[in-house]
Amino acid sequence: MAYDNLTIAQDAKTMDEIDAIARKVKADDASRQAADEYCRLLDRHHAWGLCFNGYANAAGYGYVYEPTMAVAADGWDAHAPFCELGKTSQLLVTVKSFRSGHDIDRESGRNFLKNEFGIVINDDFRFN
Repeated sequence: MAYDNLTIAQDAKTMDEIDAIARKVKADDASRQAADEYCRLLDRHHAWGLCFNGYANAAGYGYVYEPTMAVAADGWDAHAPFCELGKTSQLLVTVKSFRSGHDIDRESGRNFLKNEFGIVINDDFRFN
């Protein structure tokens, strides 16, 4: 499942904030199942490093909604099925992206949480 045996490799403040968000998520089995299936698709298409939630770095202009940055090397569009997920499943996948060891653009996740859920990760740690 998407939330089993996860570790957080970021700084302690981000770790605490993501853990607090994860504990507050009230998800039913269907939402968890949909999130898990989407995570398996990300694995299958080697797409964890993409801005699948749609928020991408605009080359020095900040983060913008740019879903075209979510196309995997095999041509699979990671953003389209992400948009088909319910909001709770989207939140679960985004939390997983922070909590897993995958090379996800965490700033993209931060902007998704802020713009879609009003959740602000308060530290100023810069991810590489």
